[in-house]
Amino acid sequence: MIRTADTKIVAHELHARYDDLRAVTLIGRTLQKALFAGRSDEVVFWALVHAHYRGGDLCASTEEQLNFFSPFGLPPLGGPVLI
Repeated sequence: MIRTADTKIVAHELHARYDDLRAVTLIGRTLQKALFAGRSDEVVFWALVHAHYRGGDLCASTEEQLNFFSPFGLPPLGGPVLI
């Protein structure tokens, strides 16, 4: 399950530790690795980190829509499959 608070914390840490170019590069590379690994939950997580890093706070209706999809995230490879 993706928690918005976690994405905000990661975005804040990236702001504190890295300059903009380095932080966006790290987000992009991590997102790309998750995408090619088929880890849809991580793709959404890093997309939200990027949105928060760029200063975008998500409105309540968007949060509700994202929460609707949380049960559909793919489990990690080798992890338990929930039906």
